Amino acid sequence: MSQTISLVLTVAALTQHALCAQFDWPQWQGPDRTAHSKETGLLKEWPKDGPPLAWKSKGLGGGDSMPSVAGGRIYGMSHRGSDEFVWALSEKDGKEIWAVRIAPALTTSWPQSKEGPSATPTVDGDRIYVMGLAGNVACLLAADGKMVWQRNLMADFGGKPPMWSYRESPLVDGDKVICTPGGDETTMVALNKLTGETIWKGFVPDQAGATQNRSQSANRPNVIETDLLLSTLDKDHNKIISADELTAAPTVLLTLDKNQDGKIAEDEVTPPSAAPSGQDQGRRRGRGGVMRMMKSHSAMDANEDGALDTTEIKNAVASLQRIDANRDGKLTEDEVGLKHFGPQDTGAAYSSAIAMDFGGQRQYVQFLAKTVAGVSAADGKLLWRYDKPANGMRLNISTPIYHDGHVFAASAYGAGGGLARLNKNANGEVTAEEVWFSKSMENHHGGVILHDGALFGANGGNGGGYMACLDFKTGEVLWNERDSDKRRVTKGSVAFADGRIYYRTEEGPIVLIEPSRKEYVERGQFNQPDRTDKPAWAHPVTANGKLYIRDQDTLFCYDVKAK
Repeated sequence: MSQTISLVLTVAALTQHALCAQFDWPQWQGPDRTAHSKETGLLKEWPKDGPPLAWKSKGLGGGDSMPSVAGGRIYGMSHRGSDEFVWALSEKDGKEIWAVRIAPALTTSWPQSKEGPSATPTVDGDRIYVMGLAGNVACLLAADGKMVWQRNLMADFGGKPPMWSYRESPLVDGDKVICTPGGDETTMVALNKLTGETIWKGFVPDQAGATQNRSQSANRPNVIETDLLLSTLDKDHNKIISADELTAAPTVLLTLDKNQDGKIAEDEVTPPSAAPSGQDQGRRRGRGGVMRMMKSHSAMDANEDGALDTTEIKNAVASLQRIDANRDGKLTEDEVGLKHFGPQDTGAAYSSAIAMDFGGQRQYVQFLAKTVAGVSAADGKLLWRYDKPANGMRLNISTPIYHDGHVFAASAYGAGGGLARLNKNANGEVTAEEVWFSKSMENHHGGVILHDGALFGANGGNGGGYMACLDFKTGEVLWNERDSDKRRVTKGSVAFADGRIYYRTEEGPIVLIEPSRKEYVERGQFNQPDRTDKPAWAHPVTANGKLYIRDQDTLFCYDVKAK
């Protein structure tokens, strides 16, 4: 009798574990990288103060890394002091099980890099795959964090990190780990997931028909395409602002004053391809904005409004002298922030790849610096490209969506979103044909949800933004919050579970939204306690009846299971 009872209990326990595993969130954007959970039985509406807090875990370290949830554990990444760590917490109570150093922390002049990594660990069986800011790709044992193998995208593949360093979440597909070095010879790479050995290296040119990345930049000064301030000051293009060039700064800067009002507006130094759209015009850029990219910009823009007024131009010399670290009377590329800005002829952006099948062929789709590309899973060869959704800043962040032979991708900084139909001819060649393109889904970093034939996501770049809904097939704007009497949410990040959108605004509030094609329908909103002063960039995660919210050093766990 006791044996029978024991057997029943064992079967019940195994069944319960299988059910939980079914609703794990083991990688970036969930089980299939669509930000959709298959879980049911969750709250359809939140109480006034939000769902109950189950627990919170502090002391994680800095970073925007979203958690992955698998096998009763939660995995994430952080900066802790001078090192980059991967950690595992108990799903039950948030207590740390182990934490392992993988590399020195990458610290640059950019605040985002100082805060820590953004990549979500990918859990595959008993192993975890991570990528740090400096391009360290590592395989760890889930049980104790023991390092199995490690590669570096720069050292091993000549990778060139994008502006704010590597932030991609590795894709595990079959026996491969897919990453994006973004180098002159290797855009994407497939590694053996068991050993870390190279399976193939793939190259995607910056432009259609080109054969190499470096051809456009061989004689170009190391100044970003959109940085007119520094290129104007550096008259001899030697990547150094000399003492004479520094002295001439107030006069030289006024050559950018197109309307001759004695001021330099933000749009006077921002090319059309990088300009903000609609509602974002004139807004303060804040962290990561066009005018706020360089230390030199920060030094001159005393009131932090994204423009240079008469007084700021007059004081430009003294302002720039403050960033002359070695006090030699000139500014190097390191001192103005260019050195750590990252090479500009890199194929890497910040998006994470997805795997899909089309025309009987396995492909990996990645949003690169200048294009959305599909490459062969077998050998990494370029199959097709779709350039239009890429912005001129090379700041492409959101993950593409594949559905029914179509690929949707969107970015901010004046770009927008577009749908491309994939076609395969008699010779087996695949092309991407644009179906529609819209400025009404200028998605910055929060991602887009496809549900009920509609796209739900945030429209807007730095500053403000709003939620919008577009028809997937036609691009028709079904509704947007910009036109509402009272805008209820600014831009944010999305996840989907049990018929609801979980929306984390950049400003901090967490919102439950019923996805309707007719109108914005809110089913609850709350503010997490102990908010930091940093924009909330970590996406929400739902798994096994819980909602996880990361805010730098702290992970909050809320109970969203219906009673």
